[in-house]
Amino acid sequence: MENHFNRIERYCGTPREIGFAAGRRIGPRLEQNIRHYINTPRPPIDLDRLQREALPWLQGLPKRFQDEFAGLAEGANLPLQLLAEWNYVEECELNQCSGMICLIDQHAWVARNNDAYVPDLWGYVTIREVDGRIPTICFNMEGDVFTPTGINKEKLWLHYNYLPVPDKPTPGKPHLPGYIFLVEALERCRTIQDVENLLGEIDRDGGMLLFVVDGKNDQFALFECTCTQAYRRDPLDGWIVGTNHYCLIPDPDSPEDDPASTTLSRFRRMEELFLTLKSSQKPVRLPDDLIHILADAGIERPGPDIDTVYANVACPASGAIWYTFGGYPAASQGNWQPLEWPWE
Repeated sequence: MENHFNRIERYCGTPREIGFAAGRRIGPRLEQNIRHYINTPRPPIDLDRLQREALPWLQGLPKRFQDEFAGLAEGANLPLQLLAEWNYVEECELNQCSGMICLIDQHAWVARNNDAYVPDLWGYVTIREVDGRIPTICFNMEGDVFTPTGINKEKLWLHYNYLPVPDKPTPGKPHLPGYIFLVEALERCRTIQDVENLLGEIDRDGGMLLFVVDGKNDQFALFECTCTQAYRRDPLDGWIVGTNHYCLIPDPDSPEDDPASTTLSRFRRMEELFLTLKSSQKPVRLPDDLIHILADAGIERPGPDIDTVYANVACPASGAIWYTFGGYPAASQGNWQPLEWPWE
């Protein structure tokens, strides 16, 4: 497999072995990246809360993830506290994203912009084969244990967008942030029904608009998730679009009431561009036409407060994946490259 700028990492073994190998591989660069990520200006982060709550939070995660963090800390010779803060900072900020799934020539295709902070740290791929779990491909920062976007060996594609929430997790019930739930689901689930069942078993720490594609049969769905509820939105006429608001769940802060809403404008623009593509008499050029939609000025986020840090176009059925290995805003300026499917 061609390694674009050393941005593809592949690990096999127990969670601790995988973490240790990643830590040894990245070395001192990991600490530099973490401090850059935490300290880069963005909407204010409560640093006292971050330092106080991060390690207890990490120690409450499922053992599979605690073990990988322990190995990562040992391999990179870093305190576990710093790794905890790096991941817990996601609990202290809001990201915005745009995505769609559509049928083209009888196959489901995904187009996805991930909008976040510190764009220069994104654009990496981690292929992880954890003993006893389904192997996965995750799109993230270098050394990341978690991800907002991934696909597994069963050709089950998952990505999620941030949603505001009106509730909190059920007391006494297991709950995870969306970026951790997504990895758990990739490593455990083979079908859309498996994902739906897992949403019933595990609450979320925040809202999540979860896109799911089963490449084995080209079925797909979108789940609007609060902390405690998950509503399934099935495709209409072979396509589905989502940004950062609810369509099925009543929303007291509906973007319909805010003419300046970026989530609503991105949603409508993505719909408009796809319907134009669909009605065209010209053959669809893949992946170019979907990249063009993601790169549209009405959809892509160019900063300065938040950027499209990476973008994907994929057909899970065939294992065809295009990704931006650095460059931002990613959809228009990123280094788009195909990613070779790593399994037979």
